[in-house]
Amino acid sequence: MSNPIELRLPQLADAVTSVKLSIWLKQEGDRVEAGEPIVEVETDKTNVELEAPASGIVRTIHVAAGTEGLEAGALLALIADEAGGQTATPAVGIPKLAPLDVIAAPLVPARPIQVPTSATGDGPAAVASPMARRMAAAAGLDLSTIRGTGRGGRIGKADIDRALAVRRGAMPAAAASPTVPTPVADEPGGSDAPGSGDGAYREHTLTALRRVTATRLQQAKQVVPHFYLRIDCGVDAALAALARIKDKEQGGDVQPTLTDVVVCASALALRKVPQANSTWADGAVRIYEAVNIAVAVNTPKGLITPIVREADSKGLGAIARETRSLVARAREGTLTPDEYTGGTFTVSNLGMYGVESLYAIVNPPQSCILGVGAAVKRPIVADDAVTVGTRMTCTLSADHRVIDGAVGAELLTALRSFIEQPGLMGL
Repeated sequence: MSNPIELRLPQLADAVTSVKLSIWLKQEGDRVEAGEPIVEVETDKTNVELEAPASGIVRTIHVAAGTEGLEAGALLALIADEAGGQTATPAVGIPKLAPLDVIAAPLVPARPIQVPTSATGDGPAAVASPMARRMAAAAGLDLSTIRGTGRGGRIGKADIDRALAVRRGAMPAAAASPTVPTPVADEPGGSDAPGSGDGAYREHTLTALRRVTATRLQQAKQVVPHFYLRIDCGVDAALAALARIKDKEQGGDVQPTLTDVVVCASALALRKVPQANSTWADGAVRIYEAVNIAVAVNTPKGLITPIVREADSKGLGAIARETRSLVARAREGTLTPDEYTGGTFTVSNLGMYGVESLYAIVNPPQSCILGVGAAVKRPIVADDAVTVGTRMTCTLSADHRVIDGAVGAELLTALRSFIEQPGLMGL
């Protein structure tokens, strides 16, 4: 009797060291075809569907849903032929990792999938990802009762996880809101936990992404010798160019924003000052030819930085479309590993929150990160006259092991030149 085919956890990416098995899409005794999604796993940054390596019957499941800390090579399941003992028909080639919610074209924003709110399909449709729909169906959840935190109210995996936690009693319904809870005011009978005083509080377990981010940034602040350079950029011309684009392309799918302008300007500035397009590599400095801009995105699980690759060769429209697609999938947890690894420079914009300046922490092994503030009107002195203009503060945080102040200043000068003269970017 031949041995069944093993389904093992592949190495998803170099930076991925631990994986959680989220949900089995097939159960023991189910028929599966080669290449058919069989299980969904979760890394610290994204969710991935693993495909069956062979056609046959799921004979044995070795790892239960919800198991954390899995490493590459872990045996997940066995697949045998329908007789239950013969070798299953193997798939041709290497099993492929299929990201969830894959869209047809990478530069087109992900579109929500409409699914009914009940098993019967009655009532209004709810917007949910395929993974959320499957999880809700398996758990018997009514999607119409779940608040989505994705783009346009889309329901994602994190929303289903919260609903399941409430049902299990692991989370009070009031705490299931996707917003960050505020501390509970002091009241009699509060917790006696160390450091809590007499006040009650709620303790939230960190997601895998937040744990990794906390560890990496703590190490970065302790190890990387930071220095900071700040520059003010006039953005009136850029805002006028964006307004012209909006008027010209009314009804277009994606309208560029000031963040897209900064990404485009940063990429072109790095082309002029390549020393800053670099990383620290164990005592050596690597200067990269490709300019891959990472854009910091806040998600329900934590901060992630998807990559706009070769941004210096792309126009503003292409950057805007690609960024929107990456941001949407980052917040849904459906980025593939190659979409958030390999950045050479990071842009972090908090201007939409009214923050006027940001001193960000370098994202190792990159040597630089640009913190972008809000565009605000200020008095400006020019030719001994006071006028009013719209200014935006950009702060460069840099690794002094890789670049020095002069290189950083040269980079910011080039950045300001592109921002203040958008015609240089083809606008």
